[in-house]
Amino acid sequence: MARAGVEVTPPAKPALLRGAPYLPVADLEVASSHYVTVLGFTQNYVGGSPPHFAILSRDGLALMLRVVGDPAKICPNEDQGGTWDVFYWVDDVQALHDEFQGRGAEIVYGPTFQREYSMTEFAVRDPDGHVLGFGQEMDAGGQS
Repeated sequence: MARAGVEVTPPAKPALLRGAPYLPVADLEVASSHYVTVLGFTQNYVGGSPPHFAILSRDGLALMLRVVGDPAKICPNEDQGGTWDVFYWVDDVQALHDEFQGRGAEIVYGPTFQREYSMTEFAVRDPDGHVLGFGQEMDAGGQS
């Protein structure tokens, strides 16, 4: 934008830096342990006394867990007609599925190729009923 021969640079657009799904849980220790031992996350932060909030991560992607006062109010998206509570794009869906299965994860479905959007995906369920989907983009024939 120019004004009286002076070039004025518009301010930079604010950038989003990170994101994290936020999942309500009944028992922080049970949920956090599941994400660490079964799904391979690392526990990065625990807050409260007694602990009621945690941040975990895997491969630089964060996930937040928070204890709720009334666990009966936890309502995963699947219970509302949805598919997942969280979805992650991955680089080797079969290897990740095999890793989770070997650690005793509850596999909800897959891996299966979704022709409509060219992705091979699978999903797991956590102790609070949340469904996490994992998918790898493929070509139209199902190859990565």
